[in-house]
Amino acid sequence: MTPTLGAVLAGFAFLVWELCSWYPGTKALRTNLVGCLGSLLPFVLCWCVGALTAMVVGGLVGWIGDTALWGLNVFGDGLLVYGVGAQTGTAPGSTSAPLTQGGLLMTALVLAGFLARRKRGATGSKWRGWCSGIGLALSAGVARYAAIPLASAVNLSGAWLTGVVS
Repeated sequence: MTPTLGAVLAGFAFLVWELCSWYPGTKALRTNLVGCLGSLLPFVLCWCVGALTAMVVGGLVGWIGDTALWGLNVFGDGLLVYGVGAQTGTAPGSTSAPLTQGGLLMTALVLAGFLARRKRGATGSKWRGWCSGIGLALSAGVARYAAIPLASAVNLSGAWLTGVVS
């Protein structure tokens, strides 16, 4: 599945929503920058999980990622067309990022951890991160700086893990 401008809009909307709900104020940022940025860590990690979900092309996880991306495409396209009167189209990017067998194994482990930890803490923030990662991961500008290094890291760690276990 290829992202449309609507999915990119939805991904950025979830990102902006998270940043607006997170923003502690300039005084807090000046006094405790590391602590304030640390509270964004669950969102960022869940964004990475969403990006990995969008990169999987087969199996149940691939179907979930395609269905979520399709939903974000439809929702965002609807916002563009009926909300502001814009035209929609395919966003520049790729249909998927290549994950090796080891990368797919690591993605499955990361998703298992995501599902196991989803009941604690700020649940809304984590789902906004996951949806934002799915909507933005395959767009060209984001894939260049985030999804490709993420896919490379997962592929490399998966190759290491399968080499150690085998």
